[in-house]
Amino acid sequence: MNKILALSALSVALSACTLVGNPLSKDVSGQLRGFPSGQDLRLAIVGYSNGRYTADGSESQIVDKYLTGGFTLDLPKTLGTGTYRVVVYTDVNRDGRFSTGDRVVSRDNGKLLVNAQRSGQFYPGIKAGWNIYNTATRESSSLALTNYDLDYAGQ
Repeated sequence: MNKILALSALSVALSACTLVGNPLSKDVSGQLRGFPSGQDLRLAIVGYSNGRYTADGSESQIVDKYLTGGFTLDLPKTLGTGTYRVVVYTDVNRDGRFSTGDRVVSRDNGKLLVNAQRSGQFYPGIKAGWNIYNTATRESSSLALTNYDLDYAGQ
């Protein structure tokens, strides 16, 4: 009986953990393909908001493609209205954040994360809030921000 209670408590604790996902914020997820092992790889969101370029690594997470085969990244509430993309980068200075000198090692996948104040802002089909917009097909989704797959750039 004690083992069952301990397992139940563990599962509740894990479900509250940010590695499992924060139910209060929207996540973007996808697969990672071709990335070499043995590098300090992380995720960051880069883009254009309020008339200037921005980079946010505050939700940066270590990428371990052998553990999960992909990633789930919480979208920061601090990002304003704008267009963004997720990048995989090598943390050259090992400060745990995307900063000057870090090297982006993922290819542009042609998909944008769009944070819109109103429907139709930036692109047709965009809804208020977070969306994925595919620049090749001109399709968007605001329901599930999935299939944001990233490939190694071969650098």
